[in-house]
Amino acid sequence: MKSGNALVLVGLVLLVVSIKAQDKVEREIDIHNNVRLIQMAVPQDMPEELKSRYQAFLPIFVETLKEKTSEQFSENALTFRVVPGIKEIGSAKITAYRKNTKSEYIGSLLLHSYATGENVSKEEIGQFLAKQILDPLGVS
Repeated sequence: MKSGNALVLVGLVLLVVSIKAQDKVEREIDIHNNVRLIQMAVPQDMPEELKSRYQAFLPIFVETLKEKTSEQFSENALTFRVVPGIKEIGSAKITAYRKNTKSEYIGSLLLHSYATGENVSKEEIGQFLAKQILDPLGVS
């Protein structure tokens, strides 16, 4: 009987740990009809400089995504997910997929522009979205 209780206890502990380890959704944004962005929360252990750079990037990304996409039919619904990428250099990992497909397009965008020495620009975000995500998805 004691070993059964111990197994149940171990199972519960593992369940709690796995739930806490999952990414947390910070918010969901409707970009257009049937185009949605899921924004994941910034990890607590992310350095402040990179956290502020990522938070400055998000509104520009949303605005660019609105410009680069249009409304979709429900069978072609698009979902984008953005999450902080590599913590040491500052990046955003963007994942996109259509509702009824098994294909998923993933890209990582550095938040620092080496061309200007500043945060990544709206034009650079637009080029990234077009080449890495939208063109392969068939969205124009």
